Amino acid sequence: MTANGMRQIEERHVASCIEMMVWCNRMDLLALSNTRGEVQLHRLNWQRVWNLPPPTDNSLVRAMVWRPDGKVLAVGYSCGTTYLVGVEDKEILDSIKPGKANDQNKLVNYGSVTCLSWQSRSDELNPTSAYNNYDTIDVFVSNTLATEANYKKNEENTPEFKQFVQQTCLNILLVGYENGELHMFVFGLFPCGVIDLKKIINAPTNSMRIIDAQLSNDLTTIRIFEKDSKDNNLKLILLDTEALAAYSDELHSLATKHYHMDILLSHTDQTMTSIIEAWEQILLEMDSKLEKYASDVPEGGISADFLDLLMLGVPSPELEIFLLKDLTAKGLKKFGTSVELSYSTIQKLVLKQLNTVGHDISYHLAELRGLARITHRYKILGLEEDAVTEAILSSSAFINKCLELQQVIDHAMKNYKAFFRWLYIVIVRLMDEHAPAEIVKITQQDLTYIAEFLLNFDKVGMNSSADVGPKEKKGRFNLERLGQYLTDKDLTITPENENPWHTFVNSNPCIANNLSIVKNFKKFSLVQQQNHLKASIQKVFNCSEKSLATQFSLLYVVNCTLCSFDESLITGDLKVTQMHTPEEKTIVMAFTDVPSSEKGFYFLEVCFNNDELVTKCCYFYFHALGNINDSKLEVLDGANLKVIDVQFYSADVLSILLEQPDDDMSVFVQFPVKLARANSVEVDVVKNMYNIDSLSEVPKINAFSLLEAGMCKILDKISGWRIAVSGGRKVAVVLSKTCRKVRLFEMEVDGEEDDDETPDTTPQSHSTTQHSDTSQHMSMNESGVANISSRVIDQNLIAESIDSDTFENY
Repeated sequence: MTANGMRQIEERHVASCIEMMVWCNRMDLLALSNTRGEVQLHRLNWQRVWNLPPPTDNSLVRAMVWRPDGKVLAVGYSCGTTYLVGVEDKEILDSIKPGKANDQNKLVNYGSVTCLSWQSRSDELNPTSAYNNYDTIDVFVSNTLATEANYKKNEENTPEFKQFVQQTCLNILLVGYENGELHMFVFGLFPCGVIDLKKIINAPTNSMRIIDAQLSNDLTTIRIFEKDSKDNNLKLILLDTEALAAYSDELHSLATKHYHMDILLSHTDQTMTSIIEAWEQILLEMDSKLEKYASDVPEGGISADFLDLLMLGVPSPELEIFLLKDLTAKGLKKFGTSVELSYSTIQKLVLKQLNTVGHDISYHLAELRGLARITHRYKILGLEEDAVTEAILSSSAFINKCLELQQVIDHAMKNYKAFFRWLYIVIVRLMDEHAPAEIVKITQQDLTYIAEFLLNFDKVGMNSSADVGPKEKKGRFNLERLGQYLTDKDLTITPENENPWHTFVNSNPCIANNLSIVKNFKKFSLVQQQNHLKASIQKVFNCSEKSLATQFSLLYVVNCTLCSFDESLITGDLKVTQMHTPEEKTIVMAFTDVPSSEKGFYFLEVCFNNDELVTKCCYFYFHALGNINDSKLEVLDGANLKVIDVQFYSADVLSILLEQPDDDMSVFVQFPVKLARANSVEVDVVKNMYNIDSLSEVPKINAFSLLEAGMCKILDKISGWRIAVSGGRKVAVVLSKTCRKVRLFEMEVDGEEDDDETPDTTPQSHSTTQHSDTSQHMSMNESGVANISSRVIDQNLIAESIDSDTFENY
């Protein structure tokens, strides 16, 4: 891999200082964060796709990572919040804000997010993870209710669908915090464990800060770099996570069920919102009129006035004014039609949406109970059969409450129609007009409905005003029974639907407490029943008490820096990068040596050889560099070049940015990993010991003595500060020391194209250069001389033909 194969394609100035840069390995997209806490997404030609503001004022981005499939970007902020952002439309798919109560019931502050990592499992290394036909419910249910297709019509209301779709391979998001805890999330959504480093290595409280964490793609180890504030040393902690690999299939199944539950509960929330809005829209005007009327009569006078009118046919002066001036015949007729339409809409939402979702939830919970009974596989993940059974009973009670609400609506519709017809006749007669003959007729049954409707006027009003002080006015006045089901309060008017079964259960407590008998929450409103269901499902997936992370063990701890350094260097000069090679069971990592005057970097290799840990290390520095000729590097006498940034370009190449002192230039190096491994020597590491000075006597080598001329490239007219590289996309970006200028490069291009590099990067000249490069690319393909990446095609033409909603095709 040569550095001379870099071809500059863009150089841009930005308005705000850039802090972080991360390439997407699936698409030519670059995520940037600036000092204002914003995240910007750019294409390779620097066309901006979107700009995401921070969650709160003064929140800064501390870490960014792409989901392995490149469709979601995780952004961690200084306020402790982590956003999962959809690439296509910057939609916040999920927000992670961990918090738990301590012994004093105070919320624990985790501090800022310090690192993010998102690793996908290599299924080809795990033959037991092959697709299982029994994972799909289509095998058992011909016309399934609980599939994404049922809710894809309202996809804008179920953002989790976009997050989960097409994730066939298990992946885990790691989120590190200032307090030394590392949280794990399957698919970035399901919390599966918390690693508390303070407990693992018996460190003092709040003395550890996670700098970087990486999970191997076979899920057997986690490598964590942490800074200990007690001794200001950088340490590498290696944890054995074989339990995570052993139960990865169970985690996949549990996370999938958790996803389905999230979709269904999100759907219930949206449906409940629609029901409440449909109800409140039609009653807002009527309630305001009734409240005004209720304020002019003594408590309990509303029902009395209407009942007197029903029995005697003569309204009170206040009621007559209300009927003729506030309500009117035309308004009553319009209101009655609206109420009937609203009732019909609510009944459809309850029957076709809430009832269906309740059955879907019961189906998935029944499957979860079957999994929970496989205790040797799922109990370790925190799945308990009792919690699932309680959730099933709560789901059944929710379905019963939906059926109860439908009966209330059916009964109320009869009362409503009779009440409106009678009240319309009264208003018409008060206006000395003749009512139609078919409306005038009121049967004895209608009178019963009207009397029943008027009986609870004041009770419902008092229910709404239960939280209001004695000297304050009454609260919102509901017209009848339906409204009490749509508030988070106990029912005031409970349905009188006692049947022989209820009588039998109530008289036999031993049967009522049986786990197979669905409980009847008689005083619960529909909102309360929904909250009870959500709490019981949350309890099913609560793994805080039983975490898989408790099965992890410490392999060893290595002191990586033997000199103390300041906290400010953590976010400044210190850079850590890691790479895992599963075929060789090897971990290689590089990190800059902050306190050393030699200004180089450490290369550390950890190999698992027959269950033995073999650790090799070497220290590389870069002596002063002169010119780069075709055949050799010209090394000068003088101070060493400082390693500004280091990052793995691929598993075989390490990209390094060097600072050229006293010059407006930098040096970009593509360092072969095989050279670093060949010059590393084995160091002694003792397991399970905290203080190990393993890196004190490693060899120190001038890296320029190992490199060829083609592996280095001088970058003129830019004093580099940070780099971001991607071997999968063959791209690199260099950020200047001012943090306001970026230079983008295409890697692994032919030498002739590299010679054609044009330093002028104005939009006009760049467009001309791209057209010439496109012509050259096409002619070279026709002659068979070279096969250059299709990204050389004119990026402006691509940007015009592809918008932000078609990333997959792009």
